[in-house]
Amino acid sequence: MKRLHFILFLTVLIALTGCSKKSENPQLTDEEAIQEFASGSDWFKLTNHFEGEAVSDSGDTSTTAGKVLCDTLTVLWGRKITGHPDPQVTIEITGDSAFVSWTINTVGYFHIVKWVSDSGRWVHIKKPLSETANLYAIFKRRGEVNLPHRGWELTKISGAEGVSDSVCTVEILSVNIQSESYPDTTITNPLELFDIEDVLTFETGEEVTLTVETNGVPAKLFLHIFTHHWPWHFRIPFQKEEGGTFIGTWRVQRIPAVRFAVFDLLHHDTIYDDNYPYDFNGWLFPYLTQSLVSN
Repeated sequence: MKRLHFILFLTVLIALTGCSKKSENPQLTDEEAIQEFASGSDWFKLTNHFEGEAVSDSGDTSTTAGKVLCDTLTVLWGRKITGHPDPQVTIEITGDSAFVSWTINTVGYFHIVKWVSDSGRWVHIKKPLSETANLYAIFKRRGEVNLPHRGWELTKISGAEGVSDSVCTVEILSVNIQSESYPDTTITNPLELFDIEDVLTFETGEEVTLTVETNGVPAKLFLHIFTHHWPWHFRIPFQKEEGGTFIGTWRVQRIPAVRFAVFDLLHHDTIYDDNYPYDFNGWLFPYLTQSLVSN
């Protein structure tokens, strides 16, 4: 992936809990105020999470311009995003609660660079990419209409799920987390709403073992995590077990921050068959490091 354009939404949380300034645009309707908040918040930034530079299917990112390790890197792949149609936002207000559905389409290309031993050269393949991602949220009115966002505060949000539009045969069924903070936690629905205060929270440097169950279609699974320094993004491959089970180990970043983890399931032939289309299912979760919430 490219460096994600995540702006820490810690500032959003601070604004939600302690801001008392006047609304910058008091003429907004409630729906417009909520959409304005969502448009500027990283909680809703679905347009950046799945873009990436071509790095190897093994998870290796040690490639530089003009130099590729031909003896070890047989396939490189990555996404190049070319556009995001306007998100589809549905806001239903009942009393002091607002229920939000957020959907966005992402288009671009899935790039493959592979070594063809018969010809002794690298071949570039470009497949059309189109995917749709969703998340849900609940806002509560906690202040007067002259406050920022007309007094609306984000109280619940879901993770996000993305699926390919052309064909989607691969499916993530569950993610099990085992760590010191979460001895045995299983997530079966990435779109289930949770309180903002209950976002997944880990100690910096904590080791996490992840077991992902899928529907068993031949596929490869990767965990995408992001940093605030070069190389910005790491793609960690999971080990394939029997059936549709994948296991991986990940160590939480040591710099305290608000972060995202993306589980990226791709059909085997999306990567290794020149003619097979883009076939994808992805789950995205926000998480915090412990030091951000310890005060």
